Amino acid sequence: MPFEIQYDSEEDCIFAVFIGKVTMQLTREYIAALLPILEETGCQRLLSDSRTAELQVSAMDIMQFPKMANASPLTANLKRAVLASPGTSGYELYETLCGIQGQRVKLFSSKKEALEWLMEDSD
Repeated sequence: MPFEIQYDSEEDCIFAVFIGKVTMQLTREYIAALLPILEETGCQRLLSDSRTAELQVSAMDIMQFPKMANASPLTANLKRAVLASPGTSGYELYETLCGIQGQRVKLFSSKKEALEWLMEDSD
């Protein structure tokens, strides 16, 4: 599987790791796998680690990501930290577009900083 999703009940956070090529089809599969976990746990924090993944989507695809998240209240209200290697193309656009939609998404290269931001009670 090109991604793994785990819920940590102690942290009340969902951790996802992507491996290999991230495509639009994989993104749809990931959301389909994530929704039942969000529903079951009621969790509102997600750390997505894409540091070992290769983003293979177009700018037009990236523009669809915030719309895909808004399609469900479970993902629209989710506070999302994204780990990516510095200089990885596409993630900055994703963060900006999500912010415009009012979604809480922030890009990080440090897992420690990402977790600190996720665990903050207020934004």
